[in-house]
Amino acid sequence: MARTPRTFSAWAGAVILLILMIGIGLLVRREPAVSQPIAFNHLKHTQELGLDCVFCHTYVETGAHPGLPDADTCSLCHRAPLGESEEAAKLSQLIADGEPLRFNKLFRLPDHVFYTHRRHVGIAELDCTICHGEISETEIPPERPLVEISMSFCLDCHLEQEETVDCNACHR
Repeated sequence: MARTPRTFSAWAGAVILLILMIGIGLLVRREPAVSQPIAFNHLKHTQELGLDCVFCHTYVETGAHPGLPDADTCSLCHRAPLGESEEAAKLSQLIADGEPLRFNKLFRLPDHVFYTHRRHVGIAELDCTICHGEISETEIPPERPLVEISMSFCLDCHLEQEETVDCNACHR
């Protein structure tokens, strides 16, 4: 069958429409960007200094939420400026001024999902990278989660680990 200008136009139009629909779908599904008060360098702290996640995320093994570091946590090392970075100087000044430090939660689950770090990290001893990806290797805070957590993501893990897939275990 020979392609006529009309069939080519219809085909091209359909392809363009499909691309637009996919693009719009990705934009709509995308979580809003999350900004942080300090451009925290996970790579520096976890890889170079060898700090464990629990050093800054105090409740990662014992609580539902792992906890986010505050000025008191950071002041254990940053009362005086460390290194040459502008962010380290900014942090030291914030601590010296007695200003609060509130990091913003990057990873969020829907309100109807019950999840506890205690059960997954403290008891099951899952590695943080399973859900958080290679966040320990980031030099600036990502604006969006590195791993897309979805119901199928969780179910696949539960099936692989031979854990419960009872809906009531995770859904309120």
